Amino acid sequence: MKCYQRNINTLLSAALLCVSGINSARAEANETTINKTVASINSFNCSADSSWFTHPSLPTEVKQSNGPGDSSFCDFYQFSWQSFAYLMASSKTNPQVLNFQDSTQFNELEVNADGSPANSCDDKHDSHVLFIRTAKPQENGTTFTIPERIGQAGGGATIYDQNNNVVYYDVQFSKNMCDVKKIQQQQNFPGGTTELKTAWKVLGANDDPSQFITMDANITPDLKSTSTTKLGMIGFHLAVATPNHPEFIWATFEHKVNAPDCTSPETNTAWSFASKACTADLKDQNALGIVQCRFNNPAPSQSLTGSASEICREYAYGSAKGDLKYDENIQSIQTLNANVQPYLTDNFKVLSNYFNVGALWVSNTSKGSEISNQRGSLRLANTVAETEYQSVDLNADFVSNCFGCHNYTGTSNSGSNTTSNSLSHIFDDIAIGSNQCLDIQAANTINSQPQAETECPKTCTNSSSKLKWNGQWTNQSASTGEQLPQTVCGCCGA
Repeated sequence: MKCYQRNINTLLSAALLCVSGINSARAEANETTINKTVASINSFNCSADSSWFTHPSLPTEVKQSNGPGDSSFCDFYQFSWQSFAYLMASSKTNPQVLNFQDSTQFNELEVNADGSPANSCDDKHDSHVLFIRTAKPQENGTTFTIPERIGQAGGGATIYDQNNNVVYYDVQFSKNMCDVKKIQQQQNFPGGTTELKTAWKVLGANDDPSQFITMDANITPDLKSTSTTKLGMIGFHLAVATPNHPEFIWATFEHKVNAPDCTSPETNTAWSFASKACTADLKDQNALGIVQCRFNNPAPSQSLTGSASEICREYAYGSAKGDLKYDENIQSIQTLNANVQPYLTDNFKVLSNYFNVGALWVSNTSKGSEISNQRGSLRLANTVAETEYQSVDLNADFVSNCFGCHNYTGTSNSGSNTTSNSLSHIFDDIAIGSNQCLDIQAANTINSQPQAETECPKTCTNSSSKLKWNGQWTNQSASTGEQLPQTVCGCCGA
């Protein structure tokens, strides 16, 4: 759930940096010692709790192990793993699905055939739910279109596994996000607000379904077909707001055979997104081979099958030596990933094939999401959801981690996270699809109707091409009547 923008120069730069980044000092974070030593020097050993698996439940807040208002890195990773365990547990209302697939708990973001937002709040799953068939149903040479904000970060990249099958994506969200008016009366999304994003690959003849969270889906060109294909989950984004952390806690999980590290890769693994030849080039630091493999440089495509993508992980656990609290971050992630293993039995056994890559949050929620206020895996990226955004440069004007695009406005700052459309990138789609209007912050304070007639149409369309100004604007809060720090314009589905 990263950057859906916006800046082609940034996109090109990220693609060009991938090769140089592989051989750069920043890639030192991927040293094999990180993976080979769950450390004899574990000063930050992060424990797991058996209750996460015997009695799965969603945590409502991050623990404060260091005292009131002071959570450790481990606290955030425990929050992430406990949430992941619950979401991957069987639903009590419908044991045939997992909790994250349970429509009584989470709605699925739906689109129409043209890629425009459909009504995701009516509980009628009558659209192209999995974003698999979103274009013309043709029998041969069929094309598909992954809508903006659904596929890879940046909206354009398409990746294929080593069987040449395209990767599919799915998005769920907590039901409270359907009450647009109520949410927008608050500065922040309420605690419990959740956004989920999953990535799926077609399971081929060489894939063992027991090693994956699976789903049967219709991926045929003919939407009326009843045939299904078994898909395996390869990536999972989790973003949850809590009362103490309205910026959302951004965590991501991956399947363990997705991709090798860019430096010192494991060559004996049958990677889903790296060939043996290209993995060997990484191992041998074959500069020509690495360039020819075009690692982490996927191109847009509209084909269900294509040339296999070559992907490697630039930063192990989203961290590089020298990052703030590097040791605490790395050790907390690694030890917790190891400490959950004894509890991964029975229905949870499949989770032994997944690991937490990292998480991201802010230290002081009264401030915004500037780099100095971020904590956790500062270079966080998912190899199958942010493939070309892995070269995270903390000193760049645009830092391509989660907060680079999901900008958070601190509680002491002007503006609102529910009207800026900067923190959540699906909130406007939910509103548009369910025929609800949004208040969206204008770039400038508006003091007259003529000014509004100039500024507000741009405010709406800049947020989404599907939004149109409804003629209303205000500088006052609808809930309190107090003066707003910024003007908001009323925007409705065009």
